[in-house]
Amino acid sequence: MTASNVLDWVVALLVCWASLTAIVQPPRETTQCDAPYATGSALPIPLSPPAQAEVNATIQDMMLHD
Repeated sequence: MTASNVLDWVVALLVCWASLTAIVQPPRETTQCDAPYATGSALPIPLSPPAQAEVNATIQDMMLHD
C-alpha cells in the first residue's frame, strides 16, 4: 500500500464516521431560526372544469402540431 492509498482510506473512514455520528446524534434544542412548517394542512383548491372554448382551443392546437 502506498502512503496516498492509506491516506485515502483514512479520509474515507473519517467521512463515514462523521456522517454516521451526524445521523445518530440526538436532536439539539430548537434554535430561533427553526421555523415551523406545514404538514399538509392547507385546504385543497377546488378544480373547475375547463370551459368548452378552452377544450376546443386545446384540441385545435394539438391538431396543428401533428
